[in-house]
Amino acid sequence: PSHATLAGTHPYLHTIQPYESNTSNLSLSAALPLSPWVDQSKMTEDQSDSEYARPRRPSPETVSYLNGLPLDENLAAEQAREYVAYFQKNGEQNNDGTTKSDDNEPPEYPPMLSATHAALSSIFHEFASLSCEETPSQQVETLVRISCRYSLVAKRIVLAGMRSYWTFLSTHRFGSHVAQTVLRCAVAECEVNLDEFDDGQEEGQCEGKMVIEDSYGSLLQDEDGSGVAAVPSSISELLLQSIEELKLFAPELVVHVCGSHVLRTSLCILSGVEFVDAFAPPGSNNQNNITSEWDSGALAATRRGKFKDKKKKKKKKRGPDEDKGNSRQEVTVMNAMKVINELKSDDFYKGADPLLDELVDIISLSDGNHGDKVQPPGELQQRTCHPSAGPLIVQMLRILSFRDLHSQQKASKKSGNGKGGAVPDRRLAILPQEPRYSEGSQAESLVHRLICWDGAISNKDGNSGDSLEIPKQPYAGDIIYGLSGEPRGSILLETIFRCCPDSFHDELCSVGGFYDEAALREYIQHGVSNFVVQVILMTARNKGQASKMVKLLCGIVEDGSILKAKPIQTKNSDGVDASERGDISKNNIQRMGIIWRAFEMCATIGSSQDQEQILSA
Repeated sequence: PSHATLAGTHPYLHTIQPYESNTSNLSLSAALPLSPWVDQSKMTEDQSDSEYARPRRPSPETVSYLNGLPLDENLAAEQAREYVAYFQKNGEQNNDGTTKSDDNEPPEYPPMLSATHAALSSIFHEFASLSCEETPSQQVETLVRISCRYSLVAKRIVLAGMRSYWTFLSTHRFGSHVAQTVLRCAVAECEVNLDEFDDGQEEGQCEGKMVIEDSYGSLLQDEDGSGVAAVPSSISELLLQSIEELKLFAPELVVHVCGSHVLRTSLCILSGVEFVDAFAPPGSNNQNNITSEWDSGALAATRRGKFKDKKKKKKKKRGPDEDKGNSRQEVTVMNAMKVINELKSDDFYKGADPLLDELVDIISLSDGNHGDKVQPPGELQQRTCHPSAGPLIVQMLRILSFRDLHSQQKASKKSGNGKGGAVPDRRLAILPQEPRYSEGSQAESLVHRLICWDGAISNKDGNSGDSLEIPKQPYAGDIIYGLSGEPRGSILLETIFRCCPDSFHDELCSVGGFYDEAALREYIQHGVSNFVVQVILMTARNKGQASKMVKLLCGIVEDGSILKAKPIQTKNSDGVDASERGDISKNNIQRMGIIWRAFEMCATIGSSQDQEQILSA
């Protein structure tokens, strides 16, 4: 069905439209408040009025210096590993109990790391300015990746270099990439912390502390006698202050094409969750432990924008194979993020958990004044279909579900996610099971607000069996129907079906009309909502639900409409067929995915009788 048909059928679908923010980028940058880290006494009148949040243009000398640095992340990793391997080899014990020693002279501190620390110290006061330039921002990201990989002090330096400019950089096309890289690399475990590597070694052999002191000594000390160093000593304090700065303008960043990505990274850090490829190729996600996570794991994905060849302005004609897209399925799963020890402390969680709850309330437009009262569709439902806010809300729901499951496992001291289900397989398109939230959790409250669900109304007995009743929910049925036909809203609906408890899954199918054969046929024929039906089949929770879906599908499969493409004879209000009107676009497309997921459902939780019915149809 077309969107016009959907809108005419459901009165609340007009609210499911792209959301437009009233705040433009220019007004956002001009409205930023003065950061507490900015010294007002050293600012001119013009700067304090409008330019205090926008970094100045970098000096040409600094740009030339930074662009001329021959930075190589792979070379830095190779040098660091050789340096560490030498001392680890000398520290091993022989069979007779003596310590192994190498007659060769000890290697010098990795030259690439020394140059990186020196460069990072040189550009510290122009860090934010350089992040807003195309080529320098690429160099800045490389500096961040190399330095944070082997130094805890460097993590503090890069976080401090972004202070007071987080909001502006998050809305910048180049600065937002730097902001995401800084956040992710600052919390990640060091491959080797060379700042303290010389502890216990012979004096003069390791130079880690010496290089750090030479590079950042002036930034780490209180030079002006004010009692406050330029760079605070706590990474967790710097991190929470940075996200607090973003929280002030989170309502605008939610719908910003760049700012929403920075908010996603912030949510992952506060919750300690990262998204990795579910079907990772061999060697990635650090599966074989041969390479570092920085090389082939989740951190390798923080390597952002590439240089564009500006000479190639003409668009190439796509070949027949290119129009089919990438055959590789992009599916992510959530893992616990590997972070530095300081971020594993209770003190950090005391600040991170309330901050995460505040961001969730801001993004979901929850002011806490309505209680359990159901609100009619409005701005939140528009956000679910926004190109930037929609994916952010989906990720937030997945994070809250993972968080709720993790807290349950801690309380019960158990691991796993309940029923195992089918084994994930890329070739068979069998996806891993998503963590499911529990009743009464924060994730459930978010879902209820997203679809305007009234938890006081029980729908367990409605629309079940052969008797079809009108859904009792005042808004949820229309919202589910509208979201299922919207490209971004349907992804949110799929996520809800994957993450919800068993009882709520059945109620969603009932209220959404998925237990009605006519409505189910309409869902299947739609180019977007048929994927929602596939997810329902994949996530069916019990044999009774599977049998119910098989009974509905048999009548749809028997007529052959979803097995092969053929013209659909449709008549308009005058009784004229589509073929007579010359409308040749009314062709049904194959929906073999529905058949595939139906067999997967039968094999996973269904019965042999259900399989026979589908085969017979």
